[in-house]
Amino acid sequence: MKKNLRTIIIVVLCAGLCIGYYYYLSNRDKGKETNLTEVEQVITKDLDKSYPKTAREVVKFYNRILKCYYNEEHTEKELEQLTEQARKLMDQELQEKNPEDTYLTAVKADIKSYADEDKTITSYTIDSTNEVTYKTVNGQECAYVGVSYFVQEKKGANKASQTYVLRKDANGNWKILGFYQ
Repeated sequence: MKKNLRTIIIVVLCAGLCIGYYYYLSNRDKGKETNLTEVEQVITKDLDKSYPKTAREVVKFYNRILKCYYNEEHTEKELEQLTEQARKLMDQELQEKNPEDTYLTAVKADIKSYADEDKTITSYTIDSTNEVTYKTVNGQECAYVGVSYFVQEKKGANKASQTYVLRKDANGNWKILGFYQ
């Protein structure tokens, strides 16, 4: 009887240790992630390894970057890293029209304009998956994703809408080709 009891106790202790170790491993990184600011989370996302899979996800991540531009505190270096992330989401054609230096200067001017007018993007909504329109244009797959922005400014709140046009690249990734209001 003593031998059976001792075996049961040892098995329960080993199971408890295994469960405790599993819990430790699965939760040890969560504390680090929650300490990152939104700007740091966006900057540290490795788009080379985990590029958004759908056109909607690309637009969603791009809009996280926009909110970081206009709503979050960031350093000059962080702003440069944010614009690098944004350019990774752009189609080659759009990148050529917006060289790095020109794009960074334009973003800085936009941020200053928003700050001068005391504007912030309070929220945005992106078309649901079934509202995204897909078309083939000149033999290339394109997607049209609508976004509604709610902007708070001194004189009240405004709503603005924008449609992003994305095109699949040679690797099958959706890239932002342009947008219109």
